[in-house]
Amino acid sequence: MSASSLDFAVWREQLAGLKGSAYWRGLETLAATPEAQALIEAEFPGAAPLLDRRHFLQLMAASLAMAGLAACGKTPEQAVPAIRQATQLTPGIASWYATAIPFCGIAQPVLGKTLAGRPIKLEGNPQHPMSGGACDAFTQAAILQLYDPDRSQTPRFKGRETSWDQVRGALARQRLTLNTTRGKGLHIVCGASSSPTLGRQIEALRRRWPEAQLYHAEPFAETQALRVSERVFGQPLNARRYLENAQVLVCLEDDPLGSGPRQTLLQRGWAERRRQAAQGQGAALSFVAESIPTLTGAAATRRLAIAPSRLPDLVLALSRALGDNVADQPRLSARQLDWVDDAATALKAHSSRSLICVSKHATEDVQAQVMRLNQRLGAHGQTLDWQAPTLLGYERGQFWASLEQLSQQLAGGNVSQLWLLDCNPLHTSAPELGLEGLLQKVPFRLHAGLYYDESAAHCHWHLPLNHALDGWSDARAADGSACIVQPLIKPMYSTRTLHQIIELLLTSADSDALDQVRITWSHVPHSQWRQALADGWIETSAPAVEVPEAATLVLNLIDIDGLEAVVRPDPCVWDGRFANLGWLQELPKPISTLTWSNVVGLSPRLAEQVGVRNGDGVEVALPGQLLRGAAWIEPGQADQVIALYTGYGRSRAGRVGNGLGYAVRPIQSSSVSASVRSSGERHTLAVTQTHHQLPDDEAPPIRVVQREAPQLPAQQIPASLYSPVVDSGPQWGMVIDLDLCTGCNACVTACQAENNIAVVGAEQVANGRNMHWLRIDHYYQGSLDAPRSRFQPLPCMHCEQAPCETGCPVNATVHSRDGLNQMVYNRCIGTRTCASYCPYKVRRFNWLDWSADAAPSIQAQRNPEVTVRARGVMEKCTYCVQRISAARIEDKQQGTDFDTTKVVTACQQTCPSQAIRFGDIADFASAVSHARKDPRHYRLLEALGTRPRTTYLARIEEGESSDEA
Repeated sequence: MSASSLDFAVWREQLAGLKGSAYWRGLETLAATPEAQALIEAEFPGAAPLLDRRHFLQLMAASLAMAGLAACGKTPEQAVPAIRQATQLTPGIASWYATAIPFCGIAQPVLGKTLAGRPIKLEGNPQHPMSGGACDAFTQAAILQLYDPDRSQTPRFKGRETSWDQVRGALARQRLTLNTTRGKGLHIVCGASSSPTLGRQIEALRRRWPEAQLYHAEPFAETQALRVSERVFGQPLNARRYLENAQVLVCLEDDPLGSGPRQTLLQRGWAERRRQAAQGQGAALSFVAESIPTLTGAAATRRLAIAPSRLPDLVLALSRALGDNVADQPRLSARQLDWVDDAATALKAHSSRSLICVSKHATEDVQAQVMRLNQRLGAHGQTLDWQAPTLLGYERGQFWASLEQLSQQLAGGNVSQLWLLDCNPLHTSAPELGLEGLLQKVPFRLHAGLYYDESAAHCHWHLPLNHALDGWSDARAADGSACIVQPLIKPMYSTRTLHQIIELLLTSADSDALDQVRITWSHVPHSQWRQALADGWIETSAPAVEVPEAATLVLNLIDIDGLEAVVRPDPCVWDGRFANLGWLQELPKPISTLTWSNVVGLSPRLAEQVGVRNGDGVEVALPGQLLRGAAWIEPGQADQVIALYTGYGRSRAGRVGNGLGYAVRPIQSSSVSASVRSSGERHTLAVTQTHHQLPDDEAPPIRVVQREAPQLPAQQIPASLYSPVVDSGPQWGMVIDLDLCTGCNACVTACQAENNIAVVGAEQVANGRNMHWLRIDHYYQGSLDAPRSRFQPLPCMHCEQAPCETGCPVNATVHSRDGLNQMVYNRCIGTRTCASYCPYKVRRFNWLDWSADAAPSIQAQRNPEVTVRARGVMEKCTYCVQRISAARIEDKQQGTDFDTTKVVTACQQTCPSQAIRFGDIADFASAVSHARKDPRHYRLLEALGTRPRTTYLARIEEGESSDEA
């Protein structure tokens, strides 16, 4: 945006004049900036300066170049295949193994696909009750991390490579010292883990060295919530939320649908409630009060933008509205009290079928009061259960210590040995702790991790850890079930599991990780163990715990004058642990659609006060931190709030993740006082919000119906000059339910993993050249300060009357007998005519050869069933035609009719909310045919007469939904 276009008053007036159903994409489109206009008017921007050759090769190779090490890897001898399995290894036939990917200590159950001994794809485990076959973007990208050449590959001593024999000798000497001191001086810092095997080993370590101290190092852990539950119920407990039963959901600065280790489970429950409500089985109301826009807020019936410091007042008012005798007066505006009244009315009307969720960053008083309110509503046993903690280190009265306590011990000179296990506290801890300087006082420092990161660089010893896909372990899923982490391939480097390293300290024995896991589960008979390996888990969900009645509490109100900052994990790279994965760096963040960087989020009013626009540099002052970053104006954000996101500003992430964005450390409270001012700098941001905009149409791209009358008017299909071609056999089609889509982007990453889609880098994304076959358009509706957010996934429409087919001069894009709009890559000469003819803007052109100069072994990670496209070739969504062909061939070999219900596209497979249905529209009994008969069904840009096979179901709203700033 140019300086002259920075006119917020004009934008507000412009939006006030729009009709109620009008949508807008972003501030650049409102301001009609030259940059935005260029992207709208030209499908392909003019040639931009090419990337520096060295940087380009680093980027392309970073997450794949060493994949060839897996090319000749053997299947682990003890691994047991899952159910979809051939009787013997056959070239070209995939094998599937059930395993799990730990994320923040919580197991994500998956099935891993291997070809010729190489893992190439992960999918959710359909047999596991938490997954149901779905998974999130982080889990999809774990396969890329396995092949990352920047993973640590050998042990190091003072930065230089060494051998495991040297490590064994050093640990033997330390063990002798610990035996004489009973472990005094040994301090172990652990990342989050729910591994029963690691728990058993740590207990053995504590029995041997009872003076040893243990610490948590997970930056976004649930420590405070567990402390509150111990205070309220007498024991630390995890809340298990059943959103499928919650007819009324109230979220207070909480985002259950957003990124996190429980996202898949919670999205599945939320979507099931929406489906039941659509069938007339109860309501699906949601009231969200939050400081920054989230996916849960985007799906809310009524959303309130409010500063975190007003959360105690909000809970106080809600308690009073629900019948509590509260003496204090909440300091809320009339508009905020109106939101409280509506939420309380809905809660009382649905009582036990309601649920209140609160941020784990909220004060202990607020969290405790919400626990009491849920109990009073009767939510326990209906929408909420309490379970024993899933993660290690939260036993009753024996919580592991915090990094603040470690800092005190370091300052006091009480630490002689420091072990940092699977964590990076020098990047994620608060700067006021001063860990970087204090670490130098410790005589023996050891780090074990996937990467030689910021913490490893400050330790004497660094030990490389196995990836979850090439080492044995176990972990508990969000429902408490125990999953077996089964390797898909032998270790690619000279690495060890955490279990082997602990055993090395205890005994000097170079033990087998599988043996350690099997010891933990020695009570399980061999036949049951084999079945557990095939299924992927070994125990059912943890039982619910009965809790006593919570007492009434006094809420302490918070006073923060002026601005306050909130620090949240980045939705794509989290706390920085995924910073070196190009798939996730290039994945548009769900609300802002930014890639390759973090930003400083400001509301339109705050940006107007500071005098900045998107991309302007700002300086933010926090207690103990001063940071510089790019401003990003986020409609719908609370006016007095500055949004900061972790995961960037790293120096030792790897060649992909180094030097991006700014560094900010997590804070332990819900918010802190802050200030912001313009720095006078200017940043170029890689944002996809203004890319690929649809042409104007009388009908809005996203249709909305009311719950009371969920029916769209009949669409008038324009007559066509072309004769319809109807062939016998399957006719493929897709229906996307916008009432279930949360905009989480899991489908985008799944498509990239399945179809060998290239990572192009920030510069190319900024030029409008991102290659994703499936994009999620984010629309705003309403005012500048309090708009509604809407999401719409757009793959190829596979039009029956496709304009691209008539436009191609060499017949490189053609129509198949089963209704697919196909690309013939070796015919394409790169005229790009097809893309200019496509009204949906879903075709992608290879401006560069993204695989140039890559070693042949780079193909080890890629899907061999999908062609790797060359420079000058157009590409697009194929409806995963390789999966269609594989299913057809399998049925033909078995001598059976083609069962079209077996075909599942990658995006459909991974979607946690099951918003995507795909199948044979010629089969009137198929799920996709039933969806096309739904009264909410419509076609995008139907007036053009393209007759798309990809269609939509309108979003359902419950009464008058609204957003308020």
